[in-house]
Amino acid sequence: MINISKMQKEKIKEKIKKHFHEIMKVKHSDHSIALGFAIGTFISILPTPGLSILLGLLVVLIFKKVNKFSLFIGLIVWNTFTLIPIYWMSYKIGDLLFGSVPVVKYNIVLLDNIYNFSRRFIVGNFILALIISPLSYFITKKLVKLYRKKKKN
Repeated sequence: MINISKMQKEKIKEKIKKHFHEIMKVKHSDHSIALGFAIGTFISILPTPGLSILLGLLVVLIFKKVNKFSLFIGLIVWNTFTLIPIYWMSYKIGDLLFGSVPVVKYNIVLLDNIYNFSRRFIVGNFILALIISPLSYFITKKLVKLYRKKKKN
């Protein structure tokens, strides 16, 4: 398990708080902000090393109503803090689905191992992305509403 000191936890907490306040300053709808964060979350969780920013830019260019700032905050938050646990959990979910029965696709042991690992990892990762992204949408939307209501009063 990853051991994080108290000072590191405080730094992470302050960083998230700072990003959240920056998102709240943007004059977009709650839906737009939450959607941007959820899409950023989905892209971050998928195993796209080095391509996540390019995918984020592509989404921003195609879908004009998505909040660009919250999408990139989603990329930053998820990639920075949860990449290792997400990838570990992805493999565990895939392993649970496919079981321990080895699938011999090739007659080369190394290729069989790569195929079995990749299949389990990618399927588990996609399932996690499909679960976490909508959750992040609803949580973000609720937080935006609460924050704006608090600021209004």
